[in-house]
Amino acid sequence: MYFLGIDGGGSATRAVIIDETRQILGRGRSGPSSHYAVGPALAAQNCASAGADAIADARRLDPDFRSEEIATYGFGLAGVKRPADEDLMRGFLSEICSKPFVLETDVVAAHAGAFAGNPGIVVSAGTGSIVFGADEYGEKYYADGWGPILGDEGSGYWIGVETLRAVCRSLDGRAHPTRLVAPVLEMMNVADGDELTRYVYSPDCTRDKIAALAKVVFELADEGVTEAAEIRARAANLMSRGIKSVAKSLLQRRRDRAMQNQEVEVPPLEMLVALRGGLFEDDFMRATIGFAATEAMVELKRDFYPISSWRVVKPQHEAAVGAAILGQMLV
Repeated sequence: MYFLGIDGGGSATRAVIIDETRQILGRGRSGPSSHYAVGPALAAQNCASAGADAIADARRLDPDFRSEEIATYGFGLAGVKRPADEDLMRGFLSEICSKPFVLETDVVAAHAGAFAGNPGIVVSAGTGSIVFGADEYGEKYYADGWGPILGDEGSGYWIGVETLRAVCRSLDGRAHPTRLVAPVLEMMNVADGDELTRYVYSPDCTRDKIAALAKVVFELADEGVTEAAEIRARAANLMSRGIKSVAKSLLQRRRDRAMQNQEVEVPPLEMLVALRGGLFEDDFMRATIGFAATEAMVELKRDFYPISSWRVVKPQHEAAVGAAILGQMLV
């Protein structure tokens, strides 16, 4: 029996096939599958394409592989947190998937992969950002993930926008000259502020291209550029707030549940926190968020929330495997 998992976002879709022991048998990849980015029809088609590639890869690696033995599909797609979005994509996915399937957001799939279906909190920081937690009862807790206009604070895109604003302040004299200007203009492939304005407001300038400026910021921050270091520190601080918010909500629900069940003591929980996403390739971001997680847990334990211990851990599996695990849980 096999399980196919699909992790889809605004830039790419990844698929894996796993067996009952969660070993990866095949991989596939295709274009975006966020319906906000490409529309629901193309999003579903890209899911189908990635799945077909994974099946072909499994057959190439093992000629005895039989796709008929795929029992379930798991989809972890960006943009399906709200019921209306989930219903929309469920309809389109039903047309390309003849097997039983589960549909969740990409961060839920990432959580399932990080903790192999067990409780914990995952901090996801790439182009966007979100903190998500789930307990042993399957209840879900979110912080941020509101998208680039309303939220995603501390994300790659947020860092990119703050960097562009710092560059513009320097160019027009509202701030002191900064070493951010030259490398940012170079990365945007423009010569000056006028060209930067035209490019940023053109269709060619995508969210991913703005988010890619985070790499420039991190490099300059490591070199001691004040503005870059401040932007990076603010990004880490904003994301760290989500950890405490999610942990507090999860633990408060645990305490309320114990009271409802008339339990004498609230069973304490080991809080596991996993970091995923491109921003955590940066040592400072990884260390700062890890320290912030510890601070948050100390404060919550001091306030008598039911925590036995806490750890920042490496995700056990990638998000596509997490999506497959969600499908496996249907069986």
